[in-house]
Amino acid sequence: MREETLPDDEVVSLPARVERARRRIEYQSDPALTDALSEDELRAERELAEKIRTYERDQRWKQIKAASSHADRLRDTNAELERAEMADLMLARKAIAAQRRESDPRARLASLYQHRTWSLRALSGVVITGMLWSAVNVQHNIAPGGPGDPLYWASFGLEAMISVCLIIIMIGTTRVSEWGVVGNRNQVLIAELFLLTLTIALNTYPHFSEGNLYDAAVHGIAPVMIGVALMIHNAASARYSTAIARASAEIPADDAQDLLAAAPSFREN
Repeated sequence: MREETLPDDEVVSLPARVERARRRIEYQSDPALTDALSEDELRAERELAEKIRTYERDQRWKQIKAASSHADRLRDTNAELERAEMADLMLARKAIAAQRRESDPRARLASLYQHRTWSLRALSGVVITGMLWSAVNVQHNIAPGGPGDPLYWASFGLEAMISVCLIIIMIGTTRVSEWGVVGNRNQVLIAELFLLTLTIALNTYPHFSEGNLYDAAVHGIAPVMIGVALMIHNAASARYSTAIARASAEIPADDAQDLLAAAPSFREN
């Protein structure tokens, strides 16, 4: 068997190789060799850290916006609740004031007088409107020839006589009923029926003579409404007068005297 021999230079270098190997063993188990990041890993870690910080900033911004929206909704809700509470408070105060007005005889008297005034004014407006319509219609029936006909202007006076009488009856009935005067009611009723019959006839006779019942009915609406308004006016006036008298009787004498004493000062102011 041939004995293997090494060159002298290799034999000489073996101690150095052993020494290097021993030093390598000493450091190769150091974690730094494996824990140290490469340049690519460092760039990747930085990019990841930037993404994480961006995500965290987005989340903080979303939390801020959510908190702001919640605060806005809470503020709006509180404002709506305050408005609702204020509305309920105002409604309650109105209800209390209305209840006091209903229970206070002075307030009830004032409300009754106010209703009476507007009701009678509205009925007076109905009567005046019907009289104007009847005046024009009667003028057209009596003198359709135009302003050249002398009866053209006289016909307005004819309807005016009827209207003035009805107005006097209406106003007079209202005034005397305030004092409880209801005498001669039959005479007044007969006069009203006569005047209403006369104005209805003046408004409808041309159409009846021609046999046109539809036009007669249409032109008879205004005078009929005058009669209805007069009847309602008289009845309402009497009822309001009775109600006002009863309401006045409910006011204590001391309060009535105070109101009468305070009236001149209000007129002076």
